[in-house]
Amino acid sequence: MNAVSKSMVTLMAAALGVTAQIQPVVSSAEGSGAVNWQARTIEAKGIGAPNPDLPEAARRPGAIRAAQMIALRNAIETIRGIYLNSSTTVQNFMTTNDVVSTRIDGFVKGFQQQGREHYMSDGSVEITMSIPLDGIGGIEDMLLAQTVSATPSKTQLVGPAAPKEVVFSGLIIDCRGLKVKPALSPKVIDESGNEIYGSAYVSKDWAIKYGIVGYSKDVNDAAKLERVGDKPGSVKEIKASGDNLTDIVVSNKDAEDIRSAAKNLKFLSECRVIFVVD
Repeated sequence: MNAVSKSMVTLMAAALGVTAQIQPVVSSAEGSGAVNWQARTIEAKGIGAPNPDLPEAARRPGAIRAAQMIALRNAIETIRGIYLNSSTTVQNFMTTNDVVSTRIDGFVKGFQQQGREHYMSDGSVEITMSIPLDGIGGIEDMLLAQTVSATPSKTQLVGPAAPKEVVFSGLIIDCRGLKVKPALSPKVIDESGNEIYGSAYVSKDWAIKYGIVGYSKDVNDAAKLERVGDKPGSVKEIKASGDNLTDIVVSNKDAEDIRSAAKNLKFLSECRVIFVVD
């Protein structure tokens, strides 16, 4: 086995056995990985150095392959660090479900390289790979399959509704300043602990298409998105909740308005909810 092949085997083994990160971002001298929650993509970079022991003609291809393997490792590590919900990371879930773990590792190997290689002055090569979170057969589909039904399992909200009917085409919740962490399956609850929104209220097809919750950095930008329609309601969160700070609490008054607007639960079942975060 030549030096390049040995390097590839070593990197692939690392990619399949990395230690999960607490946060869904990894960074090192060899590359990085992160989740773009607005674009709902996982982006991973790898930097491969040329092997001086190889013939000059083989150094660049070897550096490219090394960069690809490092990007793959960082992608898997990033996915495992994502918060699934308020108490669980993807790594926790994969540890208890070998089938899902195997499927995700296999799926990640299909990452597509984005753009051209970036060549550095020392001969090193940087490669960027990207994959969407959403879509049939994708990461979110595999992880939410056991918690999201084809149709909502809950068809009625608990708690009082506003006496005057409110009409929302979608819901924007302003979470800025409260250190809310993005997750694949967060919840919205009121001050009394009643759940207003979560995986039990959504349809699987819509969850796969959009994700249970969308994330944005700006309220005005969020209001322009097709996801929330032309008459979205907007409320302010009062605090983050859960061990991972992924769930949010809204006031009882805002909860009443949401219940009034959600009498038919249509916009909730279609995942037309966006959290605006820092």
